[in-house]
Amino acid sequence: MLHQDFQDWEAIIVNDGSPDNVETIALTWLEKDERFKYYKKQNGGLGSARNYGISKAKGEFILPLDSDNQVKEDYALKAISVFTEKRNVGVVYGMPNIMESEQVFGK
Repeated sequence: MLHQDFQDWEAIIVNDGSPDNVETIALTWLEKDERFKYYKKQNGGLGSARNYGISKAKGEFILPLDSDNQVKEDYALKAISVFTEKRNVGVVYGMPNIMESEQVFGK
């Protein structure tokens, strides 16, 4: 998210009872950029974590990402331009590239 062409964003990190070092990683991101927000809650599953994050969001548009997701630098700018140019559009979704070890397996 740091390298998005569109700069008016916030990233909400929700720790939903993760047993790994997500808190350490999240705090590192918070130190790098004030647009990152970190919340910790009891485990309730993916839907609960997403809904919690959405409830904390201040923006008009939502892009749920998991810890293993990446988006290209122009994704947010392109998605938002679709929403602003075509007001009847309710959802924008990109085609995923499935990657492992820097090799693309599917598109």
